[in-house]
Amino acid sequence: MQGVNDICCGSCLAPTLESLGDDPRIALDRLASLGFRFVQLSATQPGLRPRDLDNSARRDLAVKLRRWEIAASGIDLWIPPAHFVETSNVDRAVDATKAAIELASDLERCPVSMEFPSANDDDEVELQAVIAAIAEHAAKFGIQIADHSVPVSNWQYIGIGIDPAAWLSNKSDPANAIHKNAEQIVSIRLCDLLTSGMRAPICESQGSQLDIVQYQVAISVNGYLKPIVIDARQWQDPWTGIAQTANSWSTLVRQHLN
Repeated sequence: MQGVNDICCGSCLAPTLESLGDDPRIALDRLASLGFRFVQLSATQPGLRPRDLDNSARRDLAVKLRRWEIAASGIDLWIPPAHFVETSNVDRAVDATKAAIELASDLERCPVSMEFPSANDDDEVELQAVIAAIAEHAAKFGIQIADHSVPVSNWQYIGIGIDPAAWLSNKSDPANAIHKNAEQIVSIRLCDLLTSGMRAPICESQGSQLDIVQYQVAISVNGYLKPIVIDARQWQDPWTGIAQTANSWSTLVRQHLN
């Protein structure tokens, strides 16, 4: 695994921490030993939930990340999209989003990745007000929001996140999604969706659907310079999958550069 976190099209690789066991400290220590310099945190992971972290705990987390020489590439907040339009859940969803934004501000203003629902005639006005309140709070703290909706929702003042597995599940081309939305993209992920419907590492020998060459080209030609998130959620063996993904990606990038 030596060198897996070499510069890749101006970006580095950032595994999703929530996929790597119950103790974030153990996982961070292992990631650091493997050479990773970025990690994607989760606002729902025990030990990292914003509501559980007072100011002292947040400073301690920032210090520990610096000690490991790892920076937060972003924070995941996978609230069910429907909660933003359900009367019984919307207040909690907005409060949780605002709390994640404030935590992101404490971690060098990394972006927050989430998914908003698509508006329909019945809830469009209410949903627009909710999104506007979140966007205003994000702007106050200097935080970018990456909406991973498929298809793209194009909410005003909200950026776009690209999860290739989600686009493949929608029978759409993730590389084309990057080309079409390059100026609004805040976060890009690295994973595959097998023909079985399972999320998986890139370059699996059977059932792979992602055209990884075209995906890498789309990232490169559009000048994406932020960390690329290795999204290991739901992988059967995330540590092995992260190693496979990092090595396959590094090899691909070197071939492209040559």
